[in-house]
Amino acid sequence: MKLDVLVFEAHPDDMELSCGGTVAKMSKQGYAVGVVALTKAELGTRGTPQDRRREFEASANVLGLRAWDVLDIPDGNIANTPENRERIIRAIRRYRPQLVLAPYWLDRHPDHANASVVVREACFYAGLTKIDTGQPPHRPGTVVYYPLHYEFTPTLVVDITDTFETKLAAIHCYTSQFHSRDNRFDSEPQTYISSAEFLQVIETRARYWGSKIGATYGEPFLWNGPVPVSDLPGTFAKISDLR
Repeated sequence: MKLDVLVFEAHPDDMELSCGGTVAKMSKQGYAVGVVALTKAELGTRGTPQDRRREFEASANVLGLRAWDVLDIPDGNIANTPENRERIIRAIRRYRPQLVLAPYWLDRHPDHANASVVVREACFYAGLTKIDTGQPPHRPGTVVYYPLHYEFTPTLVVDITDTFETKLAAIHCYTSQFHSRDNRFDSEPQTYISSAEFLQVIETRARYWGSKIGATYGEPFLWNGPVPVSDLPGTFAKISDLR
């Protein structure tokens, strides 16, 4: 299956929290979007890998994904090894995206930071003919990064006002991880992300970034380079001066 956009995440639910509104928006716009989780999150405090996989599938349906997959790299050990790079290379060559979204390379969770590095390298190596996986080589044109715990000064912010509720619906698919009423996982250990306050943080962050572009909700991204623009007035026509 040929995808326009392929999103990599360390664990199922990373994408929904960080850029789920953008993923929903791209799907709504007609782009073919897929998400690949590097691990099945077997070290998670709450729930089981089987729970998380069912939740991932439910979220994929909410977001309109064309494809979703789990690579089964060991949770807590996303090492930058040839074996792990090959798994990611195979996914890139299978879906042949032009755009890849990956976690920001600085983060509190080592898996997130390590995922950023190994995905970036795999995107390059996927274009080398002499790395033989039995698939045609393919190098994505662009890798854009999304934040998890640590923030950055973004290169761009996407207006997700029209898909913010979809983002929340996708997050709520992960009943093992996040707060909801009558949750059957409430007997399990409580964590920072399972609290009601955590979901308020997610909304506050989206409101903050939305305010920076004159929108209700937004999601930030980082790209290593200037953003090419061919129509300057068209690009800024709907943006007020927010300095």
